[in-house]
Amino acid sequence: MALAFQGSRGLWDPDEGRYTNVALQMLRGGDLVTLYRHHESMHFTKPPVAYWAMAASMATFGRNEWAARLPMAIAFALTVLMVFRLGRTFVPDRPWLPALIYLSAPVPYFASNTINTDTLLAATEALAVLCYVQARFAGGSPRWLDGMWAAFGLAFLTKGPPSLLPLLAILVFQFGHPGTTKLLRPLGLAAFALVGGTWFVAVCLMHPGLFDYFLGHEVVARIASDELDRHPQWYGAFVVYGPTLLIGLLPWLPLALWQVWKHRREDSAAVPAERRFLWFWLLIPLAVFCLARSRLPLYLLPLFVPISLLAGRALAQNAVTRRAIWLFGAWLLLLVAMKWITAFPPGQPLAIPANQHSLQYHLAKTANDFILGMRKNNAANLAAQIAPLLPGPAQEIIFIEDKTRYGLHLYLGAEIEKVGFKPFQKAISDAEFDKTLDQSLHELHGGRVYFFKRANDGFFLAAVRAAGKEPLLLGVLHDPKDRDDQDRMIYTLAGDFPDQRQ
Repeated sequence: MALAFQGSRGLWDPDEGRYTNVALQMLRGGDLVTLYRHHESMHFTKPPVAYWAMAASMATFGRNEWAARLPMAIAFALTVLMVFRLGRTFVPDRPWLPALIYLSAPVPYFASNTINTDTLLAATEALAVLCYVQARFAGGSPRWLDGMWAAFGLAFLTKGPPSLLPLLAILVFQFGHPGTTKLLRPLGLAAFALVGGTWFVAVCLMHPGLFDYFLGHEVVARIASDELDRHPQWYGAFVVYGPTLLIGLLPWLPLALWQVWKHRREDSAAVPAERRFLWFWLLIPLAVFCLARSRLPLYLLPLFVPISLLAGRALAQNAVTRRAIWLFGAWLLLLVAMKWITAFPPGQPLAIPANQHSLQYHLAKTANDFILGMRKNNAANLAAQIAPLLPGPAQEIIFIEDKTRYGLHLYLGAEIEKVGFKPFQKAISDAEFDKTLDQSLHELHGGRVYFFKRANDGFFLAAVRAAGKEPLLLGVLHDPKDRDDQDRMIYTLAGDFPDQRQ
């Protein structure tokens, strides 16, 4: 399930291309500590675990989509196994049921087929909670708590402060249910500091000003401001997280809710501590995500672990019929088929009915828009259009005030750079541009390919001539919706390619 069509689809920009680009920069420059999107621009929006995993995979299995996505597939499979292990404690009669729920829930399943940090985060958080559960509920050695702290350190090195939300849930649970489990263990805290903190301390010492960036941009801006423009409105949580939970938990959520409703009187008795812990694990992080003003669907991905366990508890008493087994098998086949469709979308758009008020019209139009979006954002498709136009191997693909397609790094072997027309003050990380167009034009290396919208053609030509260079048009990529103002111009400079003909 995890590896089906894992390498059949090109990288989707922006996210898959950006993550892959940073990992390729590690392989290109050999620097595993400082994160770069271009050798002149640092990129610290995420800690390094995902980049390390991708770089190691591509160094081992080749620079291709399959290797780039392999860490997510492995993390997904390991999470399923950990949910099974947690099921032994929380759903002892059917420990396999929560694992099957997590495996077949659309959000974790399809996330494993994309490059992201949340699939890895779900695995590291599940490992940390598993260690706690072994110590608290399964009668395991206190050494499990040392493992919990080390796992939370790995989670912190995967995505920073949001990774500690399950730890907050554990602390709240411990406060209300003290027991004999002592969380604060010197060896465990040392493991957390070593695993989770060493890299952060190192890069902050190497790059003065980075600590303020981490605290201001990556913590305060995501929690309390609308700077990132990720559904910051008061209703943003309902818009983003409502559909994520409703659709992402099909078909299990309706079934679980129906069972809870049927047995509502039986459940009125005292709630066991195990179930209370699962609710704390789910609701405390969910409340924080809803209150924060930066909201994206995959933020909830780690919460599908406690949701799967809660749903498994609700459904554990249902009879497993032959019909249920066949329906579950059909659902798994449907999930794989949907992976296949995203890997090999239809070559022709669907026929749209004439009646614009019909359901069929809206479904066909939505499907066509989705297919067009997949094609436009597929970096492999763009690379296939650009490659025949190049006079030789490119050193840099330079985007001028346009959507930057970092996925091209994997296919064309060139660094990806974004430049602007006007001077600007460059931020320490995640700067708006790498440099100005004038600075790029005065660099001494060759192999430059410039990419920008047709509307900026005059500005580019004027800047090139002012720099004493000669522009050479390589080609024009036409907008699939036949909008001339969105056509992309592709230029190089005379003399940049040794064998190029004028």
